[in-house]
Amino acid sequence: MKIEKLPWIESTRTTTVIVYRKTKRSSTYYMIISDIHPDVFNNARATKPLIDHKYEIVEIGIGESFIERYAKQYKIKKPEIISKY
Repeated sequence: MKIEKLPWIESTRTTTVIVYRKTKRSSTYYMIISDIHPDVFNNARATKPLIDHKYEIVEIGIGESFIERYAKQYKIKKPEIISKY
């Protein structure tokens, strides 16, 4: 899997990688790569969450090394990239 250059790499922001699926029985996994803090994704009280509350978050990792690891483990070909700035 090839990831284009992430826009926040030049700054001191960390990379957050989140893997989720839409139902508990689903075998399809989705991945989000972002510079947003992981607590924002894991907030249960958010009125407009970035990942819908009904979806199941499988794993959250901090760092670029998790991109390749999760992509290989969950067979994800096209992750979604979200930048805060």
